[in-house]
Amino acid sequence: MSIQLAPDIEAGLRAEAAARGMNVDTLIATAVKAYLGETPTPPVPTPRTVPSRARSAEMAWASSPDTQFFGKWVVLEGGQVVASGSNPKQLYEDVRARGISSPFLIFVPPDEQEPFAGGWVD
Repeated sequence: MSIQLAPDIEAGLRAEAAARGMNVDTLIATAVKAYLGETPTPPVPTPRTVPSRARSAEMAWASSPDTQFFGKWVVLEGGQVVASGSNPKQLYEDVRARGISSPFLIFVPPDEQEPFAGGWVD
């Protein structure tokens, strides 16, 4: 459904919605529910966008890790190991303190394991 509003009313609705941190549709739905005596549902927060970056170099390293890192936690920056150890929380805090804002932290399993298929033998 579409409603044509006078420009000044539309501008007022947009300003009120922005002040409440919601979109115009949510503001109007809340107002209509209040008018009808219904309990309004809380507004759904607008999803925030988080900057992301390509991690193909890290994923390439992780697909065939260096054997010296088997059984360890590793922080990668590009295809380079910047830290490794047994305590992932400490590694994360250390590299964040060194200025890496979004560490790529993975666990390198100890060794290739045999594939497992569950079942039973008669």
